[in-house]
Amino acid sequence: MRRTTALLACLAAAACTAPAATTTAGRTAPASPVPAAATPAATAATPATSGRAIKGGCGTGTIRTGAAPSWATEGAPPDTPYVVGTAGEVLGYLFVRPLRAGKPTSPSNKILWYVRQAGEEMRLTIHPRGADRPVVRATFPAAIGPGEIYPSTVDVPGPGCWTVEFAWGSRRDSVDLRYRR
Repeated sequence: MRRTTALLACLAAAACTAPAATTTAGRTAPASPVPAAATPAATAATPATSGRAIKGGCGTGTIRTGAAPSWATEGAPPDTPYVVGTAGEVLGYLFVRPLRAGKPTSPSNKILWYVRQAGEEMRLTIHPRGADRPVVRATFPAAIGPGEIYPSTVDVPGPGCWTVEFAWGSRRDSVDLRYRR
């Protein structure tokens, strides 16, 4: 049985807002896996950044502070921890740490996603690392500026390490995020 839950709220960061995303969560539908051939990360190492690794990440999702890649700095919030996708195409600024499972409020799980090249609808498929369900899906309209960004609030049903798979146009990337209770 699929449950539809609206999970995206407007993000107020640097005075920008974004249209709401369409999000669904379900316990029976498997995630649509990204084929390994379509994922540059299948053969590439995690991209290097000049930021410093800090505690709180999981899997491929090393949380960093400090200098972010130059393509993700225009209008970026200063001194905000971030994660970089395995293919180096996506960066997410984490406004809340730790991220919390369920439907947290005050504060919610705000993440500001930057992509190297945008202009197309962004689709997220989120599932526990190493499993295909439960799955959460979110869709965001074509990016807004500055810096090709997708403001989001994405919640997951339970704690653990969750894989976020990104698809926009022909591009793919992924990152793991830890959610706590």
